[in-house]
Amino acid sequence: MEDTELRRAALRLAVQFTALTVVLLGLAGVLVYGLVSAQTRSAVEQTLISAVESDSPREAPLDVFLAVYDDGRLAVSRNMPSGLPDEEALAEVARTGESRRDTVTAGDRSYEVLTARRGGDVVQAAVDTREATEQLRRLALALVVSVLAAGLAAGALSAWAARAAMRPMAEALALQRRFVADASHELRTPLTLLSMRAQMLRRRLAAETDAPKSREAAVHAADEVVDDTKVLNGILEDLLMSADPRQSGPLEEVNLVSLAGSTVNSLEPAAHRRGLTLELEAPEPQVLVRGGQFALQRVFTALGANALDFARSQVRFSVRKSGGEAVIRVSDDGPGFPPGFSRHAFERFASARDRAEETPGPRHYGLGLALVAEIAARYGGSVQALPAVNGSGGVLEVRLPAAREHSPF
Repeated sequence: MEDTELRRAALRLAVQFTALTVVLLGLAGVLVYGLVSAQTRSAVEQTLISAVESDSPREAPLDVFLAVYDDGRLAVSRNMPSGLPDEEALAEVARTGESRRDTVTAGDRSYEVLTARRGGDVVQAAVDTREATEQLRRLALALVVSVLAAGLAAGALSAWAARAAMRPMAEALALQRRFVADASHELRTPLTLLSMRAQMLRRRLAAETDAPKSREAAVHAADEVVDDTKVLNGILEDLLMSADPRQSGPLEEVNLVSLAGSTVNSLEPAAHRRGLTLELEAPEPQVLVRGGQFALQRVFTALGANALDFARSQVRFSVRKSGGEAVIRVSDDGPGFPPGFSRHAFERFASARDRAEETPGPRHYGLGLALVAEIAARYGGSVQALPAVNGSGGVLEVRLPAAREHSPF
């Protein structure tokens, strides 16, 4: 999968660089063609102007055909092409005295014609433009071939350069994946063992300690060890998901109501110890989205843990469907977010200080809410901190695209 993604990234870079090269060379080619075409037209114009100043058709330059009309007599150059001179243009200029410029097609050739009065005579000069047109056509073909060849060369070179540039990144990503796998393997086992041993210690202390106060203190200490291991496990899960988002698993239909219920059950002991009540509001038995079971479970866990940290007496979970979206809302009756901090709440390891709190000091948000924002974005959703209800409490809302309901027929 990593190799495929890196190859796609290298291909995108190569295509973008090649397209940029072709566009720049194409613009340069258009500029060159325009300049040459303008110079060619200017040269033809100068040739015609010089030709009409000639006194006799015999003095006409090479490849220029001259006709002189004088008092009803018409003198023309030798080898005058069929279709020239343009007698209509001669008659009009003789009548009006104003110069006239035309393009005359005779046979398979095109001529630029200038008819002008010179003294008492009317002079008409014609220039064969076929050679100039052929030169411009050859120039255009050469420019197109050059741009295409340069594009192919740029594509091959950019593809090689992109792969070479991506290789260190691929090695770094592979090293990161190995680190994540090693960390997962090395950390999960001792943390699990620590939790099991703390629970065994708690049971033994509760059974063997005679003095009630000593037994209560020992059990409380064991409870704290168990809680610490749960915190460590939660931090580990956040770190692993943050480092390797692929752990979210394949897309499947997930019932958010079921996840909310399991989250409330898992948080109930912690809430009970803190004297908090948990409520779940779910008008419908199923609110389905497409996503990863593990990742979406982390959304509920992170939102619930954040609410428990700051709630005073109550935390409320709400899961409902609104239009084509599934809406998750977790609210508490705590102090809420400090003014102006809502937009920073989803940054990693964000912290804030609220001077209005009874216990001054910064509040730290860790990775939990940042992961919620990443997971919501991964599945096409969004997350936001809403204004507190009745001026107090924190409200976090996640919106995800709802899965289409399947017809039973």
